[in-house]
Amino acid sequence: MTPWLLVAIALLIAAVLTQVLVPRLGERRIERHLAGNGGEAFVAIAAMPALRLLRGTGDRILVRGRRLAIGMSTEGGGLTALDGFAEVDIALRDFSTGPFEVAYFELTRNGDGPYLMRSEAVTSGVALAGYSSEQIGGLALLLHVLAKQAPLGSRGVPVSVEVELTSAEGMVSISSGGGTIAGYPAGPIAAMIAAAVARRLEINY
Repeated sequence: MTPWLLVAIALLIAAVLTQVLVPRLGERRIERHLAGNGGEAFVAIAAMPALRLLRGTGDRILVRGRRLAIGMSTEGGGLTALDGFAEVDIALRDFSTGPFEVAYFELTRNGDGPYLMRSEAVTSGVALAGYSSEQIGGLALLLHVLAKQAPLGSRGVPVSVEVELTSAEGMVSISSGGGTIAGYPAGPIAAMIAAAVARRLEINY
Protein backbone atom coordinates (compact mmCIF):
# COMPACT_ATOMS: atom_id res chain seq x y z
CA MET A 1 0.00 0.00 0.00
CA THR A 2 1.52 3.31 -1.10
CA PRO A 3 1.98 6.26 1.27
CA TRP A 4 -0.45 8.33 -0.82
CA LEU A 5 -3.13 5.69 -0.45
CA LEU A 6 -2.57 5.57 3.31
CA VAL A 7 -2.94 9.35 3.48
CA ALA A 8 -6.14 9.21 1.42
CA ILE A 9 -7.61 6.53 3.69
CA ALA A 10 -6.68 8.52 6.80
CA LEU A 11 -8.30 11.66 5.38
CA LEU A 12 -11.44 9.73 4.48
CA ILE A 13 -11.70 8.29 7.99
CA ALA A 14 -11.19 11.76 9.50
CA ALA A 15 -13.90 13.22 7.26
CA VAL A 16 -16.38 10.50 8.21
CA LEU A 17 -15.66 10.88 11.92
CA THR A 18 -16.04 14.66 11.68
CA GLN A 19 -19.36 14.32 9.88
CA VAL A 20 -20.67 12.02 12.60
CA LEU A 21 -19.12 13.47 15.76
CA VAL A 22 -19.47 17.24 15.27
CA PRO A 23 -23.30 17.20 15.04
CA ARG A 24 -23.55 14.71 17.93
CA LEU A 25 -21.41 16.95 20.12
CA GLY A 26 -23.61 19.95 19.31
CA GLU A 27 -26.78 17.98 20.03
CA ARG A 28 -25.56 16.83 23.43
CA ARG A 29 -24.49 20.34 24.42
CA ILE A 30 -27.86 21.84 23.49
CA GLU A 31 -29.70 19.09 25.34
CA ARG A 32 -27.68 19.87 28.46
CA HIS A 33 -28.43 23.60 28.10
CA LEU A 34 -32.15 22.95 27.78
CA ALA A 35 -32.48 20.37 30.56
CA GLY A 36 -29.94 21.88 32.94
CA ASN A 37 -32.71 22.80 35.40
CA GLY A 38 -34.77 19.66 34.87
CA GLY A 39 -37.00 18.20 32.19
CA GLU A 40 -36.33 16.23 29.04
CA ALA A 41 -34.84 17.37 25.74
CA PHE A 42 -34.03 15.80 22.38
CA VAL A 43 -32.04 17.59 19.66
CA ALA A 44 -31.13 16.52 16.11
CA ILE A 45 -28.81 18.60 13.93
CA ALA A 46 -27.90 18.11 10.27
CA ALA A 47 -25.21 19.91 8.28
CA MET A 48 -23.25 19.00 5.18
CA PRO A 49 -20.38 19.38 5.65
CA ALA A 50 -20.59 19.18 9.44
CA LEU A 51 -17.83 21.75 9.94
CA ARG A 52 -20.37 24.42 8.93
CA LEU A 53 -21.73 24.07 12.45
CA LEU A 54 -18.55 25.65 13.79
CA ARG A 55 -19.64 28.84 11.98
CA GLY A 56 -23.19 28.61 13.32
CA THR A 57 -24.79 27.38 10.09
CA GLY A 58 -26.45 24.10 9.16
CA ASP A 59 -29.17 22.41 7.15
CA ARG A 60 -31.64 21.56 9.90
CA ILE A 61 -32.20 21.74 13.64
CA LEU A 62 -34.99 19.80 15.33
CA VAL A 63 -35.73 20.26 19.04
CA ARG A 64 -38.24 18.52 21.27
CA GLY A 65 -38.62 19.01 25.01
CA ARG A 66 -40.97 19.04 27.97
CA ARG A 67 -41.04 20.11 31.61
CA LEU A 68 -38.12 22.51 31.08
CA ALA A 69 -37.27 25.66 33.04
CA ILE A 70 -36.01 28.35 30.65
CA GLY A 71 -34.92 31.69 32.03
CA MET A 72 -36.16 34.94 30.49
CA SER A 73 -33.68 37.81 30.48
CA THR A 74 -32.90 41.12 28.80
CA GLU A 75 -29.72 39.81 27.16
CA GLY A 76 -29.45 40.39 23.43
CA GLY A 77 -29.01 37.82 20.71
CA GLY A 78 -32.56 37.36 19.48
CA LEU A 79 -32.81 34.25 17.32
CA THR A 80 -29.18 34.38 16.20
CA ALA A 81 -28.55 30.79 17.34
CA LEU A 82 -31.15 29.61 14.80
CA ASP A 83 -30.71 32.07 11.93
CA GLY A 84 -27.93 30.05 10.30
CA PHE A 85 -30.09 26.94 9.81
CA ALA A 86 -32.07 26.44 6.62
CA GLU A 87 -34.83 24.57 8.47
CA VAL A 88 -35.92 25.10 12.07
CA ASP A 89 -38.41 22.81 13.83
CA ILE A 90 -38.89 23.37 17.57
CA ALA A 91 -41.71 22.02 19.71
CA LEU A 92 -41.67 22.28 23.50
CA ARG A 93 -44.37 21.25 25.96
CA ASP A 94 -45.20 22.09 29.57
CA PHE A 95 -42.30 24.38 30.45
CA SER A 96 -41.83 27.62 32.37
CA THR A 97 -40.09 30.84 31.41
CA GLY A 98 -40.20 33.93 33.58
CA PRO A 99 -43.78 34.41 34.90
CA PHE A 100 -45.30 32.20 32.18
CA GLU A 101 -46.32 28.54 32.35
CA VAL A 102 -46.25 27.45 28.72
CA ALA A 103 -48.49 24.57 27.62
CA TYR A 104 -46.92 24.39 24.20
CA PHE A 105 -44.48 26.37 22.09
CA GLU A 106 -43.75 25.82 18.41
CA LEU A 107 -41.21 27.72 16.32
CA THR A 108 -40.60 26.78 12.70
CA ARG A 109 -38.94 28.23 9.62
CA ASN A 110 -38.14 26.99 6.13
CA GLY A 111 -35.51 28.70 4.01
CA ASP A 112 -35.20 32.46 4.20
CA GLY A 113 -38.80 33.08 5.24
CA PRO A 114 -39.97 34.36 8.62
CA TYR A 115 -40.28 32.22 11.72
CA LEU A 116 -43.79 31.04 12.60
CA MET A 117 -44.42 30.90 16.34
CA ARG A 118 -47.47 29.37 17.99
CA SER A 119 -47.84 29.21 21.74
CA GLU A 120 -50.39 28.76 24.53
CA ALA A 121 -49.47 29.81 28.05
CA VAL A 122 -50.91 31.10 31.30
CA THR A 123 -49.75 33.64 33.86
CA SER A 124 -51.29 35.69 36.67
CA GLY A 125 -51.22 39.21 38.06
CA VAL A 126 -49.23 37.97 41.06
CA ALA A 127 -46.66 36.20 38.87
CA LEU A 128 -46.26 39.21 36.57
CA ALA A 129 -45.89 41.67 39.44
CA GLY A 130 -43.42 39.47 41.31
CA TYR A 131 -41.26 38.80 38.29
CA SER A 132 -41.28 42.42 37.05
CA SER A 133 -39.97 43.61 40.43
CA GLU A 134 -36.85 41.48 39.91
CA GLN A 135 -36.05 42.86 36.44
CA ILE A 136 -34.63 46.07 35.02
CA GLY A 137 -35.05 47.98 31.77
CA GLY A 138 -37.65 47.35 29.09
CA LEU A 139 -38.60 43.88 30.30
CA ALA A 140 -39.48 45.20 33.77
CA LEU A 141 -41.59 48.01 32.29
CA LEU A 142 -43.49 45.69 29.96
CA LEU A 143 -44.23 43.14 32.68
CA HIS A 144 -45.24 45.92 35.08
CA VAL A 145 -47.78 47.23 32.54
CA LEU A 146 -49.15 43.73 32.04
CA ALA A 147 -49.38 43.16 35.80
CA LYS A 148 -51.45 46.33 36.24
CA GLN A 149 -53.90 45.23 33.54
CA ALA A 150 -54.16 41.59 34.66
CA PRO A 151 -56.80 40.49 37.19
CA LEU A 152 -55.66 40.80 40.79
CA GLY A 153 -54.50 37.72 42.65
CA SER A 154 -53.41 34.38 41.28
CA ARG A 155 -56.27 33.85 38.84
CA GLY A 156 -54.90 32.49 35.58
CA VAL A 157 -54.56 34.83 32.60
CA PRO A 158 -54.43 32.91 29.30
CA VAL A 159 -51.88 33.84 26.66
CA SER A 160 -52.42 32.68 23.08
CA VAL A 161 -50.22 33.86 20.22
CA GLU A 162 -49.64 33.02 16.59
CA VAL A 163 -47.13 35.37 15.01
CA GLU A 164 -44.53 35.58 12.28
CA LEU A 165 -41.14 36.73 13.53
CA THR A 166 -38.21 38.13 11.59
CA SER A 167 -34.68 38.11 12.94
CA ALA A 168 -31.86 40.40 11.86
CA GLU A 169 -28.66 41.53 13.58
CA GLY A 170 -29.69 40.09 16.92
CA MET A 171 -33.11 41.76 16.95
CA VAL A 172 -36.52 40.09 16.70
CA SER A 173 -39.56 41.84 15.24
CA ILE A 174 -43.17 40.81 14.63
CA SER A 175 -44.04 40.85 10.93
CA SER A 176 -47.65 39.60 11.20
CA GLY A 177 -50.14 37.86 13.47
CA GLY A 178 -50.78 38.57 17.10
CA GLY A 179 -52.60 37.72 20.30
CA THR A 180 -53.32 39.44 23.59
CA ILE A 181 -52.55 39.12 27.27
CA ALA A 182 -54.71 41.08 29.71
CA GLY A 183 -55.80 43.25 26.78
CA TYR A 184 -52.22 44.08 25.81
CA PRO A 185 -50.70 42.95 22.47
CA ALA A 186 -48.77 39.75 23.13
CA GLY A 187 -46.30 40.18 20.27
CA PRO A 188 -43.45 41.61 22.40
CA ILE A 189 -43.90 38.80 24.94
CA ALA A 190 -43.89 36.24 22.12
CA ALA A 191 -40.58 37.64 20.85
CA MET A 192 -39.10 37.48 24.37
CA ILE A 193 -40.15 33.86 24.87
CA ALA A 194 -38.78 32.88 21.45
CA ALA A 195 -35.47 34.62 22.21
CA ALA A 196 -35.28 32.93 25.63
CA VAL A 197 -35.62 29.52 23.97
CA ALA A 198 -33.11 30.39 21.24
CA ARG A 199 -30.47 31.38 23.79
CA ARG A 200 -30.58 27.82 25.13
CA LEU A 201 -29.91 26.49 21.62
CA GLU A 202 -26.47 28.04 21.19
CA ILE A 203 -23.94 25.29 20.48
CA ASN A 204 -20.66 26.99 21.52
CA TYR A 205 -18.18 24.37 20.33
